[in-house]
Amino acid sequence: MSMLIKTSVTQAKYSRRAILKRLGVGAGFLPLLSTERARAAAPNGYPTRFISITWTDGICPPNFYPTGAAGPLNGSTLPSTFTGLANWASKMILFRHATKQQSPIDINVMMDVGSRYGGHFTYPAMLTGGVSSPNGTDEVPTISATFPSIDQIYADNLLTMGVSGAQLNVGCRPYKSYTSFRTGGTPNTQQTDPYKLFTNLFGGTTMQPADMTALINRRKSVLDFVGGELTAFAKNLGTEDKNTCMVHLESVRSLESQLKPATTGTAATCTSPNITPTGLNFNTIANYPSHVQFMSDLVSAAVICGKSRAVTMDLIDNGGGNSLTFPWLNIPSPDFHAIAHQGSMNYAQKAVIDQWFYQACVAQIVGKLAAATEGSTTVLDNTVILVCNDMSEGAAHYVGQIPFVLIGSGGGFFKTGRMVTFANQFPNNHLLTSILHALGMTSVTGVGDPKYAGNIDTALTT
Repeated sequence: MSMLIKTSVTQAKYSRRAILKRLGVGAGFLPLLSTERARAAAPNGYPTRFISITWTDGICPPNFYPTGAAGPLNGSTLPSTFTGLANWASKMILFRHATKQQSPIDINVMMDVGSRYGGHFTYPAMLTGGVSSPNGTDEVPTISATFPSIDQIYADNLLTMGVSGAQLNVGCRPYKSYTSFRTGGTPNTQQTDPYKLFTNLFGGTTMQPADMTALINRRKSVLDFVGGELTAFAKNLGTEDKNTCMVHLESVRSLESQLKPATTGTAATCTSPNITPTGLNFNTIANYPSHVQFMSDLVSAAVICGKSRAVTMDLIDNGGGNSLTFPWLNIPSPDFHAIAHQGSMNYAQKAVIDQWFYQACVAQIVGKLAAATEGSTTVLDNTVILVCNDMSEGAAHYVGQIPFVLIGSGGGFFKTGRMVTFANQFPNNHLLTSILHALGMTSVTGVGDPKYAGNIDTALTT
């Protein structure tokens, strides 16, 4: 009992709040002193970010999966779907079954509710790893999410550390399709108007370099003061309590490392994107390329400028008959859904569309993040991008063999630039858990349905 009382008193005496009180620093600084630094930043001290990009109707397997054994990726060996990403092959991880040209990742929770071929209803399971379907059939699967999505989980975790406003949900023609969910199955509605989003994020202005430098210096002076006081405070403590205090000091130093001048070669320079022309009607198919470009530019700028660290981007609704044609690719008809339903008989057109999505959206975001430096790394290096699709291939709408792609290492957590093969299928829950580990939430044991707890850390980090 005495040991318990001593521990309780010690914890109370040297809690974050108690330490700050002794230093004469207000409770407003509590979020600055996290005892789990890795949850907020990569090992290099820069923030970690998450972006998911989702669209529908599957892929063309021969154009998507590398042949041969697991190994390095480079621009000349990337499958044709990823032509637009050739310059960043070293930042990618592709997944494949060890002996087949298919993905090893299944949406097991969809199969559990009797919807093996309900690919158009898979969006709620993509990032949550859990669904409910009281009337679940392949024909009429009443699908909704029952767990929070990983962007929500990460944003909630950041909020506990004083990082507010980290979450951003955007869409291009998503209608009523959602991949981001709060707990209890409530979706996070996407922002679909790039003009309004631009105003919300940037207010029509950009902070001038001199103002940014002054702000950084003010914040750094406060951290310098707290760090100095912590050092002096720790001198008179016993070994155990001194170690506790030093953990707080290390957190302060981590924050200091993130306050770097916005100059080329040291930290990402924040500039607002050019969202012109104005007045476009984004319900018109002809303006869909501009819609995707504007949203891609806004997502990139929001992440680089520190306005968001947990982003979901849904590029199209997940239902059939989405009416989206591609006249700018000389594919005016039939629509995307009808082309996908033709399967291998029309891979020629489907492959062109798949390349366009990766070039127009994914490569645009990747390129901008890769060009934004953070010390000896880039924003892309400190980000995890997950590219998702809701089915294996458009003809059958199968919810197994889902073609996920990872880009970015999350600050060095993932070993990128390679194809990773698996001998057996595994649930997407394991991938989602590993992504949270890359974002610093290493204590998470599972995402979504608890019977699919687990991760694939070893395969992705070694």
